[in-house]
Amino acid sequence: MLPNITMPSQIQAICKHACVFVFTLVLTNSATAQTADHTKAEKQPGKFLDSLEVGIAGGFSLNRFTKEQPQTGFNTGYTAGLLVNYKLVKGMSLQLEINSLQQGGQLIRFKDDTRFDIPESFESKNVKNSSYKLNSIEIPVLINYTFKLKQSWRPSVYAGGSYAYTYNVVENYQKTGDLLPGEDIIATVSGSQNVTDMFNKTRFNLIVGANIKLPLVDRLMLLVDFRYLKGLSPAREDYSYMEKIGFGSNIKTNSFLSRIGITMPLNKK
Repeated sequence: MLPNITMPSQIQAICKHACVFVFTLVLTNSATAQTADHTKAEKQPGKFLDSLEVGIAGGFSLNRFTKEQPQTGFNTGYTAGLLVNYKLVKGMSLQLEINSLQQGGQLIRFKDDTRFDIPESFESKNVKNSSYKLNSIEIPVLINYTFKLKQSWRPSVYAGGSYAYTYNVVENYQKTGDLLPGEDIIATVSGSQNVTDMFNKTRFNLIVGANIKLPLVDRLMLLVDFRYLKGLSPAREDYSYMEKIGFGSNIKTNSFLSRIGITMPLNKK
């Protein structure tokens, strides 16, 4: 049987104070560590902003309607807008844009209302060559893949789609026909008119493209961009170049865009 061991009161007091000291020291160190971590988090830039890049770009569009109808041709327009690029993972990013965009093309229409027993005149029988400008607000959503070519060069390829809202369509035309039937006097008149109601207001496009970003000054990058837009939904439905019922088809827009712009990352590196 073990003997009872009684500790002196002085030793008990020392042990008690030592425990209190150690406990206080642990709490102080824990609070200091938490304060340091909080301060460090406050000083560190947000990861969301570190992954963002903003820019502006503008250029020209080469446009043509699809060939469901013959007698189509090219015209030119412009594009300009803003972009925001968000890095997802290494090499991959999501890009959102809002652009002002002109699409369209040329169409030739052959009109002959004399088949309805209407007397021949310049208005009832003519050939009309029209160039259409579809003025739209476009919102593309793109997935980018950036290659590691050089430290300062950033080439990318991308694909995605866009929603386009057409708020205005202008037709510039030349109309040719017999001014005086039977006299063989051919005349051509030119003009323009608003034909917004003839076209669908909303459209969707498929987009593929490539670009490269080159360093300018400070954090600014020069953007050189090329892309192709293929219409997925009709710009105009049941169009017939002979204005003949039952022979119409849906026409869509195709565009090749070349743009130049400036981008800047939002991080402070």
